[in-house]
Amino acid sequence: MSAVRLGAALGAAAMTSIASREPVIWWIFGEPFHAGPTIVCICGVIITRVIIGLQAKGKAQWTLDIAITALCLLVATLWVQAQNLELLAAGITGIGVGSLGAGVIGIAKSAAKSAVIDRFKAAFDAFMGTTPR
Repeated sequence: MSAVRLGAALGAAAMTSIASREPVIWWIFGEPFHAGPTIVCICGVIITRVIIGLQAKGKAQWTLDIAITALCLLVATLWVQAQNLELLAAGITGIGVGSLGAGVIGIAKSAAKSAVIDRFKAAFDAFMGTTPR
């Protein structure tokens, strides 16, 4: 048998063993999930959140962004696990949920701002003895 044919036979055997491997299943809190799509999803969320975080200013913004990133990681990994997504769909889900985190920050800021303004107006009206309209 020539060296070329032997190399081709070994290469084909190696490809067959790689292609026929079982997917890696990890267990967390007694629940099974596929490791590959979960890792892809987590990487998508982290990369997206880091890109968004690099645009932020100030230490307080980073603290909020870390909390939002943790929430996005939780939501995205649970979604991937519940839907049994493949690698591409898991990556797109991670990127999508990670980018939604920026919207969550904006929504939270505007809701908090309007709630604080409403509370100050109510307190001022109560202090001055005027009735709110």
